[in-house]
Amino acid sequence: MQSIKNKKTIGFLFLLMILVSMGDNVRGVFIPVFKKEFGVDDTSMGLMLIISSLGYMTFTFIGGILCDKIGQKKVLKIGMASCIISLILLFYSPNFIVLLIGMFIINMGVSLIVISINTLIPLLAISFQAILMNMIHSFYGVGATITQRGSGYMLYEGFSFRTIYMILIFLFLIAFLISFIIKIPEKNKDEVEKSINWNIILKNKMTYFYILALGLYISAEMSTGNWFINFMQTTYNFNENKSALYSSVFLGIFTIGRFFGGFVVEKVGHFKSVMISLFFATILYTSGLLLGSKGLIIISFSGIFFSIVFPTIVVTISKVFPNNSSFVTGIVVSIASGISMIVNFLIGYFNDIIGTYGSFYIIPIALVISTIFSIIIFLNTKDVRLN
Repeated sequence: MQSIKNKKTIGFLFLLMILVSMGDNVRGVFIPVFKKEFGVDDTSMGLMLIISSLGYMTFTFIGGILCDKIGQKKVLKIGMASCIISLILLFYSPNFIVLLIGMFIINMGVSLIVISINTLIPLLAISFQAILMNMIHSFYGVGATITQRGSGYMLYEGFSFRTIYMILIFLFLIAFLISFIIKIPEKNKDEVEKSINWNIILKNKMTYFYILALGLYISAEMSTGNWFINFMQTTYNFNENKSALYSSVFLGIFTIGRFFGGFVVEKVGHFKSVMISLFFATILYTSGLLLGSKGLIIISFSGIFFSIVFPTIVVTISKVFPNNSSFVTGIVVSIASGISMIVNFLIGYFNDIIGTYGSFYIIPIALVISTIFSIIIFLNTKDVRLN
């Protein structure tokens, strides 16, 4: 009976990850539309991405605490309710200020749902938690692919961004209702972690190596999702449908790589997989930019090397920090999201200063630095390294 409950719970988590991704990734398609609708420039879009990242960063940290205090099921419901409220605001948004408020709240909701999912997986009575983590996160790519391809096509056919937000409101309402009948496991009271030793965590150089490695990787991944379509439309005058196609190829390949990547990581090794993936992602991304419009498909194919980096780095944190690992994970992911927030703003700012083509090189630069710090982590974790 327990296995049946787990299957239903796992299935719900897969579907919820798709839905979360749809709510999170649609803004990348809408950036050119928002600029026209609200009469703003790329710097303003960068501000929007800062507000979005601030919501995600803040409530990733708060969500980890709430999961321990009130349980994952309640945090999931709060997250879904927040997403519904924000989508209603985004649907009606009469001006840019309301749009920013909606973006903050939807990222608040998304972060609460994601942190709940990440902390639920260890509570499920299964033996393949690491592979499940990669597979569930792969469905984030499924949602992103569906959203960017579908939304781009709908905009091209004349549908407004408000119509697409209305569809998302309906889907989140269904998920919210389903959450009341799904059995969500809870942590036993005697499994609470030891008190946090902030002094040891903050003085440990590995904390900062992880923040930089993960933060600059997240910057590259999120900047691609947020700015790739705008880059193609502004630099090469692609229409909504054509630019969304290239973006959806990136996300589709990214999804396939993440779905099967957990098995590869088990064979090759965690840190080795991360370093190899980051190296080839950098090479393909840079080559694609240098080749101009003909190289866009190369950028799209680089998604295969982006796929395993985030979940694999996160998995290693618990090995390097055996005590208070969930709190360290929360700190690392929160501050890493802050780095991504800054980088996304810089791309928007430099779009207006030096143009979209030149500013897009920030992404491979971020990948290079992430690779360097991944190597540093590898060299400093010989005693606890995961294969």
